[in-house]
Amino acid sequence: MQILYDLQQEIENLELDSSELIVPIGDSPPTLTISVVDDVKTILIKDRVEQIAGLGFSLNTLPALRAGDRITVTGRVSSESPMGSWGIALSAEETETRKAEECQLAQYTSPKSLFALSHILCGSDLNSLFAVQTTRWGAINPIMDFYIDSILISRDEKYSSVAEDPRNIVYSFETDVNLVPGGAIASVDISDSEGYVFSGFLAESGNPTIIIFMHENKKAIYVSKRNKDWDSIDINLQSLNLLEGNKYQVTVKGRMDGNVPEGAIITFQGIPGYSWRNNQSIESNQEFTLRHTLNHAEVDHWTTLRITTNTAGATVPFYIYGIEIKRLGLL
Repeated sequence: MQILYDLQQEIENLELDSSELIVPIGDSPPTLTISVVDDVKTILIKDRVEQIAGLGFSLNTLPALRAGDRITVTGRVSSESPMGSWGIALSAEETETRKAEECQLAQYTSPKSLFALSHILCGSDLNSLFAVQTTRWGAINPIMDFYIDSILISRDEKYSSVAEDPRNIVYSFETDVNLVPGGAIASVDISDSEGYVFSGFLAESGNPTIIIFMHENKKAIYVSKRNKDWDSIDINLQSLNLLEGNKYQVTVKGRMDGNVPEGAIITFQGIPGYSWRNNQSIESNQEFTLRHTLNHAEVDHWTTLRITTNTAGATVPFYIYGIEIKRLGLL
């Protein structure tokens, strides 16, 4: 692993009053000072009067960075901070638009708590100002001070190279040893409100009848006796160990069976959130190809990708002739 930036190596000569890399942020910026805690030099963020007051770290001052690099921030809360429910967040704010996206949250409820925040950079992050601030929870105690002990940017080549990578094809329907003609697909177990847990890469959603068979010397799945739009097939993204900061293309090929009512569509549905992707209008006995590239947020947060229809097509059976998930590289 290559270290690209280490605050502890730079803090000895760091001039906070003139630094372009580390800056105070907020409508009423706080005071940044170098302090010593437990024999370690650290940056104290104090005199905070609002939630967004914090420390900014400008990545565009480090031109050697690239997508796939990891930023890790560690710190602690001041012993003088009040009790209350609050959080520390690492956010990426685009330099031009100032649009911010929360990357990771650390949630604590007592003074002197330690926190660690980590994020793998995607392409759009390289022109961003990374902010360490309190969240909504911190708004009730905006005077909370905190320290930044470490800012570390590192590079692991497994996140940064896709050429000739055997993990480029992360899932192939045809080579899935769990899909045996004449066999069954496991049912989904509802574990909590956030999603589903099941073994293997594919699972039954709802209560359809599913048959695995051979079609033109290749594996195929027939999904029938559907009564609800979610009577379908789920792809278990969690089991694929997708790499943060990378993009993946999911391709599903199949065919509708029998009569399809007007207004029916077939689509991907990301869970949690139940967001539709690549909606396609369908007709009776029509072949289809669903294709979607998973973005940064989807790779990070989706546990399941469902192959399903809308309500108009809820009872229509369909065939799946192929599923492939390919790593395309960095975002």
